[in-house]
Amino acid sequence: MDNAVYKEAWDARWRLKELGLTLEQLIEVVRASVAGRGDCTDNDPPSAPGWSSWRYGIRRLREIFRQEGWEKDDTGQLSTIANHERRIKVAVCNTDDGTAIENRIPRNRSRKGVISERATDRNVTPYIFPEMEEDAARNTADYVTWYLCIYNEDDCVRAELSCPSAFEAGYFTRYSERIFILSEDDWKTMDFPQQDDNSGPDIEVSVRRK
Repeated sequence: MDNAVYKEAWDARWRLKELGLTLEQLIEVVRASVAGRGDCTDNDPPSAPGWSSWRYGIRRLREIFRQEGWEKDDTGQLSTIANHERRIKVAVCNTDDGTAIENRIPRNRSRKGVISERATDRNVTPYIFPEMEEDAARNTADYVTWYLCIYNEDDCVRAELSCPSAFEAGYFTRYSERIFILSEDDWKTMDFPQQDDNSGPDIEVSVRRK
């Protein structure tokens, strides 16, 4: 599949279901990422907003999906969740204003290294596993890696789950598939229930999409 874009809610839900994911779960991850960035102040170092949004996004991703049978994975220092049955991984990435815009593409905000380049190469030519022992099947370096791309600037938030297929000079430049998770309008019409200071980590999200 090449350059497929799932921008309608029904289409996105169908593709996400094939991957073992849901729209609501990924929106929870986006919310955690946005909250992490929002917790930073002018007294934090310049890199804190990006680091915090990524950190809290990864944490929430793992909190949600480890309950669904996914496992956390840090192979090659790339922090993800891994689904061994589907042989896919999901990472979180802060991206620019091309996120969730059909005629543009999201680019990672910070330059990435050889691990992301290798992951992108593997997305293009995934390794086909022969029959093997269970332990051998967990060589997650050969899994296809998807990225939850999150754009968060001021009050604007957009997100998509995408599978990069080209990587140049430290940046993703093309994607084989893009699944739109949140548009700017989706974010503005989202319901945010009030929680007291002693509330747990579970977040209830209601989204109205056209």
